[in-house]
Amino acid sequence: MGWYTGLIRGLNKAFLQLEAGLNAIFTNKYNPLYYHGALPQFFLWVLFLSGLLLFAYYIPTIDNAYVSKAVVNSWKSVDYISNSLPFGGVIRGLHRYAGDAMVLTILLHTIRVWFTDRYRQYRWVQWISGVVLLFMVLFIGQTGYYLVWDQRSLLLTRMTVSAFDALGPMGGTLKTLFLNGEAITNLTLSNFLFIHIGLSFALLFGLWVHYMRMTRPVLTPPPAINYIMMALTLLVVFLFPITSGKMADLNAAPTMFDMDIWFLWPYWLFANMAAMPSGAIQFWAVMVLGTIVLCLIPMPGLFVPKSQPPVSAAEVVINKCTGCSLCYNDCPFQAIEMVPAPAGSRFKLLATILPYRCSSCGVCVGSCAFDAVDLPELTDAQVNTQIKQLLGAKA
Repeated sequence: MGWYTGLIRGLNKAFLQLEAGLNAIFTNKYNPLYYHGALPQFFLWVLFLSGLLLFAYYIPTIDNAYVSKAVVNSWKSVDYISNSLPFGGVIRGLHRYAGDAMVLTILLHTIRVWFTDRYRQYRWVQWISGVVLLFMVLFIGQTGYYLVWDQRSLLLTRMTVSAFDALGPMGGTLKTLFLNGEAITNLTLSNFLFIHIGLSFALLFGLWVHYMRMTRPVLTPPPAINYIMMALTLLVVFLFPITSGKMADLNAAPTMFDMDIWFLWPYWLFANMAAMPSGAIQFWAVMVLGTIVLCLIPMPGLFVPKSQPPVSAAEVVINKCTGCSLCYNDCPFQAIEMVPAPAGSRFKLLATILPYRCSSCGVCVGSCAFDAVDLPELTDAQVNTQIKQLLGAKA
């Protein structure tokens, strides 16, 4: 057994012990760890609803282009939402902390998938799309900090421009696209708002790609867990109310800001590396290399020893298959297709296995009422024998 396999098994064992402890408290039905993939989507709906309310009062300008007694630019519109609009501060805080909670639950989901080694072969689409979704969520959250347009927003914008400047001609193009021009103007804030909202809706397409190989993905936790998550988020909102810094001044040079570890860690990394020679280039090298490593993790043989045998796909016993489609409907990875039966068959359809998608999980074996599906290394008869032995031992 290789070091990586041993590490994963040890971590998985620890995670299972944690699950067992939570089962004793919440029962199997309400154990939050069993909904680690659905929790981020719950917070996504909270972000959509709270963001819609904030959008109704937000003005994407940096000057007095829109004259009103209450709000005149981005900073003052956010100040109006936070301090004058009834429950506006609560909605803003809910939007901020739901974003933090979404990143936290995404990391929980990632760790759980990693510890259980469920990201290889047939699951590579979910892993790669998950990495893309994570970076999309991080960038959307960063644009949310730009929209406040306080001193921190200005500093983050200038740091982003400095990072783009290090990329040469390509960086100049990215800088122009980022600022919506050559300098910070009202169009810059409009661009930030477009990116923030546009990428948020693009997440829905990314989620479709993430789910498309799953037959029955769990899209939302039970209502009781949703109520608890919402209550905890609101508790944080009231304990740590959100505030803005001073209004951004293009003629000033802010030098520090409060750190949000979930969204702004790339800026912390850039600030520490920019002081070194060629620090900006090194920053991009670290970010690109880190992304490539994350994407390559599910590639065969990267960590798993070559001596470890690959997953053996299930097999259909043709002379027993009736074409009932039960295995096709139950397969969680769409690894079974129903194809026309050959001429002379009593049935119209027969099941066939797609080996590159099969995880050898055995769901199809249990769903077949005619013993027409077997696992090469564990036949249906052997499974039934083991079940009887376990039942006999329990009795």
